[in-house]
Amino acid sequence: MIPFLNQLATSWQTRGNFPLVSGLCARLCHVGVVLLDTFDSSVLQAEAVIANRVGVQKDCSVGGEASCGFPIQNAGGKQGCTRIASIAHRLLQLCDQFELEFEGRGLPTDAAEGDHMEDLHMSMLFVSEYLREWCEEVARVDVSSSTKIVVPRPEGGKREVEVGTMYCIKYPLEGSDGFIPVATTRPETMFADVAIAVHPDDDRYSQLVGKVVRHPLCSDRKIPVIADRSVKLDKGTGALKITPLHDALDWEIASRHREEILSYDRSAFAKNCVDVHGRLNQEAREFAGIDRFDARLKVIEKLDSSGLLQGTLKHDGQISLCSRTGDVIEPRLTDQWFMDTEELYDDAAQAIRQGRIRILPTMHEQKLFDWLSNKDPWCLSRQLLWGHRIPAYRAGNSSWVIARSLNDARRHFGEDAIVVQDDDVLDTWFSSSLIPLVNAGWPSPKFDPSSPLLDVMETGWDILGFWVARMIIVTMRLSGGQVPFSNVLLHGLVRDSSGKKMSKSLGNVIDPLDVVDGVSREKMIERIEQSYLSKEEIATATSAIASRFPDGIARAGPDALRFALLRHDLFASDIPLNITELSSEGHRFCNKLWNMVAYVETVTDNSPTMKDVDSEHPADEWILSRLAGTLEQVDEHMSGYMPHHAFTELQNFILGSLCDVYLETTKHALWEKNLPRIAEIRTTLNRVVQPTLVQLSVFMPFVAEYLYERVFRRESGSIYFDFVKASFFRLQRSEELESDMKILLRIVSTVRSIRRQLELPSSMVFSGSLHCDAASSDFSRLSPILFDLAKFDLLDISSNDHEVLPGFAVCPLPGRDGRLSLKIEDTHRPDFVLRLQRLLKKYEERSDLFRRKAEKYEAIVLRDRQEGKVKPHIIEKNEKKARQARGTSDNASAEVERIRILLEEMSA
Repeated sequence: MIPFLNQLATSWQTRGNFPLVSGLCARLCHVGVVLLDTFDSSVLQAEAVIANRVGVQKDCSVGGEASCGFPIQNAGGKQGCTRIASIAHRLLQLCDQFELEFEGRGLPTDAAEGDHMEDLHMSMLFVSEYLREWCEEVARVDVSSSTKIVVPRPEGGKREVEVGTMYCIKYPLEGSDGFIPVATTRPETMFADVAIAVHPDDDRYSQLVGKVVRHPLCSDRKIPVIADRSVKLDKGTGALKITPLHDALDWEIASRHREEILSYDRSAFAKNCVDVHGRLNQEAREFAGIDRFDARLKVIEKLDSSGLLQGTLKHDGQISLCSRTGDVIEPRLTDQWFMDTEELYDDAAQAIRQGRIRILPTMHEQKLFDWLSNKDPWCLSRQLLWGHRIPAYRAGNSSWVIARSLNDARRHFGEDAIVVQDDDVLDTWFSSSLIPLVNAGWPSPKFDPSSPLLDVMETGWDILGFWVARMIIVTMRLSGGQVPFSNVLLHGLVRDSSGKKMSKSLGNVIDPLDVVDGVSREKMIERIEQSYLSKEEIATATSAIASRFPDGIARAGPDALRFALLRHDLFASDIPLNITELSSEGHRFCNKLWNMVAYVETVTDNSPTMKDVDSEHPADEWILSRLAGTLEQVDEHMSGYMPHHAFTELQNFILGSLCDVYLETTKHALWEKNLPRIAEIRTTLNRVVQPTLVQLSVFMPFVAEYLYERVFRRESGSIYFDFVKASFFRLQRSEELESDMKILLRIVSTVRSIRRQLELPSSMVFSGSLHCDAASSDFSRLSPILFDLAKFDLLDISSNDHEVLPGFAVCPLPGRDGRLSLKIEDTHRPDFVLRLQRLLKKYEERSDLFRRKAEKYEAIVLRDRQEGKVKPHIIEKNEKKARQARGTSDNASAEVERIRILLEEMSA
């Protein structure tokens, strides 16, 4: 049995490959495969949605969790049961032949809180004050100078806030008329200032180190000037105001100068001027109770009127936005639980270097090493209703104690002590990191850590550090050094057709179930209107849906969805998915398969016998050889976990070799009722189509199963007991024959191109010679195929430099390593020459037209560069147009030259 772990994500918009890669590997292996379900980790999102749905506003600063926990948890349980049943049904649809046991379950509590966790908890957990960005998910956004961003209003709706501006504030020197100019992007936090920091080597301010400045708006407060090498001389004015509770760098600087700062203000490390609601508190005095962004404008106005605002500077940098609400993050100092990771990360990095864990694609391996090189402690605290509570206890105001259980904690503090457990829960990534262990039987006695717990782990690259790294370190610690898995597959993230991240507020989210079942535009808009987006976001989203999906999304079925995904590189960082266009292409592919099977049935109905008849016809030998080669390629790609390449190989075989070539070679025999040949064709088709459909069932199980049962009259589900292995067909492989067929298909392409360009009837028969060094000595046996496909009668074969006889028109083959000489009968020569002359004139005119266009754009580019008034992107656009026009002109000129040579030879 091959254990295969895959993340079950209820939000498929980004991780849309489940259960694609795991399902493909399972089908191809044709051995026992255990697909292990994981546990949804979107606790924060789920809690917020359920709270909104039941009308509860979770605000632990007001009523705490006790006031809102029960209705949220109760509603969450009901919602979860409904959703789980739906997920189980869909997985069975998508997985088809899997016997999938799916339960709506969480990680067992004893796994995260039992005695076996004592070593991990007691030796590595500690509590500490730390400045955290107060949001579960933070997006870093680059901002240029004086940019406006849209953020939520406290009372609802949206507003614009200016960012990218530094305000230069004068901090007066105590006992002097001088001042230190300090540039800051957040003047509203100045009420929490505890120091002014300068670089010790900055000649502008080094003589002021140790002196004191007065607070610009609180004249009774004195602030020391300190020296620290982390201050950047070229940023702003070179002087940095230190507000430790509002900025991580400020906290680090203040911590290094703690005693010096406390000597001026014993409460310095408790100064916080923004409350949990984003309003200024009593530290801000007259500005208390004002929203932070409104307060910014009022503080600037007050500084300006007091003559303490020196001016503004442009500032390019980053701001942190909450990825849930879009609001600007406010750092907060809180007590949090941490885990020391230095030793764990070193062990994990060593396991990867030793090859015990393979990361695919390999480009992500360095990203994992970068993550493991950061030895900062892992913050485990989460202030949520759902989760495994941190096993920390205390009595009254005592220090926290890590214990196995409440009873153990009571024994520590005394039976009469009132012991309470910390309300914080463990980071969901910690709970999720136990999944490989739990699925392998841990912590029960049957757990065996003698080998990797899983063979393959598949997830999105975006949680490589959050989840994969954590699974490695926790598993290795609790299993005595065993790795959780041998291979990690990191698939890309699905984006919309333009490459943008899918977002409900943009109206570009495509639910995969809508592709499977179909959905009307009205239903899509209705769901947006019932969501928890703002009115402005709903308006934007509905407009986008109406524009992008005017007719909704047509029902395509699960195989079309899988087809759409497999048409992309699944392991690229981003997968821009035009689901509507690709699912339509999937439908066309299914129609091609349907027509192929219908043709097989027609051949079977016309065959004089149902017994297999061996054939020496080159077309039959070639298609069997191509099948063998295709199966080898599919095996190779799947062994390398590249299912999209494997599918492309199989699709190219079905469309390019089987349908477009082989079936075309058989139609002449069918029309003429050539019964012996039809019997050979029936046998060959059975030997090719049966394994082809079995192999296709790996990728598109529903359509493959239906067609397999239809054409071969088999029982339902029998396709999954029909095993295909590349080695079964190896003896049918003939690389020489395949090489000759490639040359033949280039001849067919050349002859068809001449017919199309000269508008000659398809029934017109050509005859001629092949001049090609690459053709084998047996090439002439392919003549019947050449006639069936191109109505071309092959007269003889010679070397590439062989002299062409008079009366033949020479055409180069694609690839330039061969020539085709066409014999033009005297009766057809005048008409042939006339058509060539018309074609020559057409290409001469085309060459001249695009040459003049190219010259026009080249002149514009030259003028714009000389004048220097046009933006670079406009010049680049015109350069591109010039290159395209020049390329089209050159191609037409090449055709002109080729046709002139033909005309010269025709008149020779």
